[in-house]
Amino acid sequence: MRDIQSFIFNLIKIHGADVVWIIALFFLGRIILRKIVKRAIKISLGGEQENQGQFKKRAKTLSSILIATGNVIIYIIILLMTLNLFGINIAPILAGAGIIGLAIGFGAQSLVKDFVSGLFILLENQYSVGDKVGIGNFEGEVLKITMRSTILRDEEGKTFYISNGLIKDVTNLSQSSRPKE
Repeated sequence: MRDIQSFIFNLIKIHGADVVWIIALFFLGRIILRKIVKRAIKISLGGEQENQGQFKKRAKTLSSILIATGNVIIYIIILLMTLNLFGINIAPILAGAGIIGLAIGFGAQSLVKDFVSGLFILLENQYSVGDKVGIGNFEGEVLKITMRSTILRDEEGKTFYISNGLIKDVTNLSQSSRPKE
């Protein structure tokens, strides 16, 4: 027990300031991420004020996806900084991650297709959470949109998970089809 206390005390003495900086950067990064995402969403969707409800749903969907992605990046950076702080050489980790990423990229082309399709679904505002849509043979309310899939629930309570890469045609039954005069 004495050895553990001694180890922790020495660790704090040697790396205390660095640990405080890493923790501060973690929280600062999350705050900055949220502000950037809110500003980017407001700028990119700002011209669509005519339908405020749709705007809020779309902004909420886009911001949650961007914040989740940003948080993963922040966690990885903080982990690498912590490993480097304790003397672990992160260069082989980064090189290995690059090689693994390349291999996964080749092997997971359908996953990449799902992500790209999901991004365009969100950016083009094809549908949002809460909309009633028809996708292929499925019709229901959109429960959730992720970068990989869309989740629908029909009137009978059945839940459908549809890969975004498989979505070809969408009928949005919630958006008005009449032109504005």
